[in-house]
Amino acid sequence: MSNRVNYKNAEQALEEFLDSCYSVSHSNATVRGYKSAIISNTNGFRKFLRERYSCDEIQLCEQITKGNEDVYQVLKGYLIFLDKANLKPNSVKQFFHAVKGYLIHLGMEIYSEKCKQYVRLPKIQRIRKDPLTKEILIRILSVLSLKLKTAFLVALSSGMRVGEIAGLRLSDIDFSCTPTKIRIRAEITKTREERETYLSSEATVILKDYLRRYFDWKEDQSNTHLKIVNIFSRTSIGKYIRKEGIDEQRASVDLLQNLLYMQLKKIPEFNEIGKNGRKIVHFHALREYFYTIVSNNSGENFAHALMGHHGYLDTYYTLSEKETVRLYLKSEPYLTISDYSKIEEELEKTKIKQAEIEETYSKLKSFLMQKDSSFEKFVELTT
Repeated sequence: MSNRVNYKNAEQALEEFLDSCYSVSHSNATVRGYKSAIISNTNGFRKFLRERYSCDEIQLCEQITKGNEDVYQVLKGYLIFLDKANLKPNSVKQFFHAVKGYLIHLGMEIYSEKCKQYVRLPKIQRIRKDPLTKEILIRILSVLSLKLKTAFLVALSSGMRVGEIAGLRLSDIDFSCTPTKIRIRAEITKTREERETYLSSEATVILKDYLRRYFDWKEDQSNTHLKIVNIFSRTSIGKYIRKEGIDEQRASVDLLQNLLYMQLKKIPEFNEIGKNGRKIVHFHALREYFYTIVSNNSGENFAHALMGHHGYLDTYYTLSEKETVRLYLKSEPYLTISDYSKIEEELEKTKIKQAEIEETYSKLKSFLMQKDSSFEKFVELTT
């Protein structure tokens, strides 16, 4: 019935389980999520066991091994416990899979097909989100601090996740390229796959201003002392503050998200909760905006690849750098939010193109009128 590992206590079992989870993903966020599913004082598995079975997980496994309890009924009961707590389907699914994995770690045999028959997870509702528009983004940018405005424009123009921005270092940024190139290290990505993306001219300018202000960055120097600094961690003027013994990337994510929520209070309508239970404006919404713009202008596969969606990276790697730059530059004007110089540049290109078309039309009209005098009457009727 089981291949139990004899643990001295529940704390030892949980610690080894979380260590094994980290060894697979190297994600502190995953570990925190799994730990919360077990020990949370509101919806955790241990609370459920105390209320329903008056035991901990080690004692439960002993009862299952003896045949006094059924592991599938336990999981079903926990699912009902989560549902009564009014957790959203996504959260229920995450908690359930964490507990299922924990029980397997403790030696319980749980077969996927049998589990699906006994335990039916709630369906995840797909609620339409209110999309961001350029007008909304301009209003938001007008109330943000330099740090948050920089992170915002980096996200909008690169498709990076907030966790990837939080782990960004100066050594990952190549300002010598046009457009600016960013190497996203495998260790800070969700998929643990390294990739490259780009920044718009607008984002590049504000990022340089931010680095000058907070890190005394010099454009014409090597800045080697800043190479391994997480540039969106906590800062003070001219001095980088580093704390030992903390998850620096996670702390930076929390900082950016909290800053966003606090500063959006200046525009109450953007600080509300949407139909899907989330804030209307959040960092993931910027990725969605990036995907919409780039997929419309440069193709879906290219957009997916820049964003780090696993299945598209191999296709992206087959493109030459010249081609990836061309595709990005094709979308860049539409990713530009408030850089009017870029907009004016595109308008000037449009004017030149229009002048060329008008000149070609004039020459063609003259040519046709020379060939056939009746064409002049046709032109008069159509103008």
